[in-house]
Amino acid sequence: MATSECLSTLPTKADSFYNNDDQMIKLNIGGYCYTTKRSTINDNVDDQSYLSLLIHNQTKTRLNSNDEYFIDRDGKYFRYILNYFREKTLQLPENFTELNQFLSEVNFYGIDCLKNEIENRLNRTNERNLYVENGLHFTLISKFNQKKTIVKLIGPLKLLSFFPIEIIGKHFLKIISSFNDPKDILCQLTFPLNEKLISCEPFDQLQRFVLTKQARKMGLMVSYCDDYFYIPIEHEIVSRDELAQVFLNKFNGKILNANITQDDSTILVENWLLTIQSDEIYSNSSIKNVH
Repeated sequence: MATSECLSTLPTKADSFYNNDDQMIKLNIGGYCYTTKRSTINDNVDDQSYLSLLIHNQTKTRLNSNDEYFIDRDGKYFRYILNYFREKTLQLPENFTELNQFLSEVNFYGIDCLKNEIENRLNRTNERNLYVENGLHFTLISKFNQKKTIVKLIGPLKLLSFFPIEIIGKHFLKIISSFNDPKDILCQLTFPLNEKLISCEPFDQLQRFVLTKQARKMGLMVSYCDDYFYIPIEHEIVSRDELAQVFLNKFNGKILNANITQDDSTILVENWLLTIQSDEIYSNSSIKNVH
C-alpha cells in the first residue's frame, strides 16, 4: 500500500475535533448564550437536523471570535430545548402560552420527537380552551346492551366527582388540586368489570408521571408501567341511563352527537356538553351520591 494511501485513512485533527463528545459547544442564539456538551446534541437529534449539521461544520455558520456558533433565531425558547435534551422530558413554566412560537423554533432545528410532544400539548390546550369557553365537553362510551354498562369516560380528571369515590380518592383529588386543577387534567377513565375501581390514565406524559407517583405514595394501586392508577369507589358504577338523567336534569346536558360501533360488542359513543359553568358542576355534592 502506498504511503499516501496509508495517510489518508488516519483521522485528521478536524475529525477528532468534530467527534469529541466531551467538547463544549457554545451557541449564541439571538443574543442568548448557551453552553453544552457535543454529546448532549448528538444524542438527541437526527444526523440531518440543523443542530447536528451545525456542530459537524456542515452549514455556512462558522465559529465567531468568541468560539460561538451564532444562530439568528429567538433564543429565549432554546433553554427549553436544551433542558429537554438533558432531562428527556418537556418542562415548561405553568401557564406557558407560547406553544405556537416554540413549535416554530423546534421546526427550524428539526427536532421531530419534541415537535410531536408540542403538537400534542397544543391539541390538549385547544380542548381545554373549549371547556372553558363553552362549558364542559366529554365523551361517554357505554355498551349498547340491556344494562347500558359504562365502559369509558374521556375528559377532565374532575369527572371522578360524578362517582362515589372512597375517602382516599377524595383526599387524592384534594392534594392534586393544590398544584394542578383537576379540570385541567385530561384523562381517560375506565371501569374494570366487577371491580370497585376506576382506572385513570392522564394523556399528558408529565401529568401522568406526577399523578401516578402521588397515587403510589398514598398506597393507591398503580399499573406496572406507571401509565395509570386506580381510584377505589364505594359501590358499583351507575348505568349509562342513570348517569345521563343526572346530566340532563341537573346540568342542562346535551348530547352533541352519538354513534353506534360494532366490533366484538355493540358500543355507544356519545359526545356530551354540560352548558353550566364547570365550577358549579364540581361544587354540587349531590351528584356524588347518585348510584
